[in-house]
Amino acid sequence: MHIVIVGGVAGGAACAARLRRLDEKAQITIVEKGSYVSFANCGLPYFLSGVITDRDNLFVADKKLFENRFNINVIDNTAATSIDRANKCVTLQDKNKTYSLNYDVLILSPGSTAIVPPFASGIDGVFTLRTVPDADAIKARIKSRDAKKVLVVGGGFIGLECAENLNHIGIEVSLAEGAPQVLPPFDFEMAQFVHQELKAHGIKLKLNSPITNISHEGDKLKAEFKDGAFLFDAIILAIGGRPNSVLAKDSGISLNERDFIKVNDFMQTSDPNIYALGDAVEINDPLLGGKTAIALAGPANKQARVLCSHIAKNLLNKDLQVLPYKGAMGASIVKVFDIEAASVGLNERMLKDKVDYDAVWLHPNQHAGYYPGALQCHLKVIYDKKSFKLLGAQAVGAEAAKRIEIMSAYLSKNGTIDDLAYHEQVYAPPFSSARDGINYAGCVLENIRDGLIKTARFDELDSRFKDALLIDVRNPDEFNLRHIPGFINLPLDTLRKNLDKLDKNKEIIITCAVGIRGYNACRILDAYGFKVYNLSGGVLTYFTANAKI
Repeated sequence: MHIVIVGGVAGGAACAARLRRLDEKAQITIVEKGSYVSFANCGLPYFLSGVITDRDNLFVADKKLFENRFNINVIDNTAATSIDRANKCVTLQDKNKTYSLNYDVLILSPGSTAIVPPFASGIDGVFTLRTVPDADAIKARIKSRDAKKVLVVGGGFIGLECAENLNHIGIEVSLAEGAPQVLPPFDFEMAQFVHQELKAHGIKLKLNSPITNISHEGDKLKAEFKDGAFLFDAIILAIGGRPNSVLAKDSGISLNERDFIKVNDFMQTSDPNIYALGDAVEINDPLLGGKTAIALAGPANKQARVLCSHIAKNLLNKDLQVLPYKGAMGASIVKVFDIEAASVGLNERMLKDKVDYDAVWLHPNQHAGYYPGALQCHLKVIYDKKSFKLLGAQAVGAEAAKRIEIMSAYLSKNGTIDDLAYHEQVYAPPFSSARDGINYAGCVLENIRDGLIKTARFDELDSRFKDALLIDVRNPDEFNLRHIPGFINLPLDTLRKNLDKLDKNKEIIITCAVGIRGYNACRILDAYGFKVYNLSGGVLTYFTANAKI
């Protein structure tokens, strides 16, 4: 049995190692077009700044380790150029020759290719960051030019990590994003917390600013935008990737309309002797049904486990229980200076016109407020308005990872809002609160479901509730410091004494700092027959969403 794996990073390397652990005698060959296998591409931005000091630490395993420890043949610096499915062989090309390699099973882990606009292709000083040589080239450019100004194009995970790490070494960083916000998995008002963090650390943020051209001007690079041209010492493009599926397509393997490789629940392509995984494959969407594609290392490793188990059971006669791959919800996280930004599941843009959804916003501390160092973790939970099924969550701030890890676990198991309300977390003042933010989210959603509270959104004040009476129940000093236009101040502790001043024929919107006092006010007014709504997330959500960046 000869198993050939095309692509030796992430998914491909994981397949090779697991297959060897499952079967000692199978012949396994990795074909890698680059110089390195199994390197930590997620760590490359941190190598730019020296946070990762030792270049060798980027290599999870090397060619020698695969050969000596796993008895796996590694063919590096070699491209797979075609597949002859009828004769079960793949054509390989290195710098000296072209030759064929026979296989019994072929695994494709080709990854994705960085998007480079035609106007940026081949220009000295313009980089992408996908490989260790890419990182070496960027570091060499910075050193040789004594770079002072660098442009990062793209506000996704790699772009943000590059921006932060270049900032750490004293470079003036401009971050340009063609969309209105960074971080596509997040909704705008949640991304605003990230915008604020970037600006607070000196990143020059250019939103709604697609780059239109790059050229040389003397020893500088000129980047052109709709608002003018600017000079930089280097430019890093981090504007996403395309599935590297040409090899599969040319061999007649089925692709979807976006050129992702179609696979079944065991990662088999339309050719049962060829499997595929990673950035280039189409997978199941476990939340809405249908298909999706997610370019993350976590899903790729899980796909590798399913794929290898399927091969071992069906072709290597191993007695294994093989579970189908259920898909991925896109759980992801990025560190942005002093905060974390994490998300899982679906955002509002994904759900528009598909589901009748709503959301709640909360701003709890990451641990007990009386314990030193308490900081906020801004949380958004999206749910189906009819069934109250959980659809997605976003968290930005202190220990966002912890909250999204919990949300991810419940989403993956079709958990309910009641699961959130009664989730039992570990608790001591330095680590959490007796009622964590996840519990608060569940309680709020239970209250909505049970008719104890109605909520209003920050983006409905000028439309759905334009004729409502707007009341801010914070204390006067808080109100005078900052308040939403159109709101009057009626402190919570005086509310019962002023019921005669309120019109029961008008809808009333209540707000406070983050929504807790607003809930108490709503319960009072509801008891006296008023039509009342609590502004979810309070003034903090409103002002964050409407901040000028």
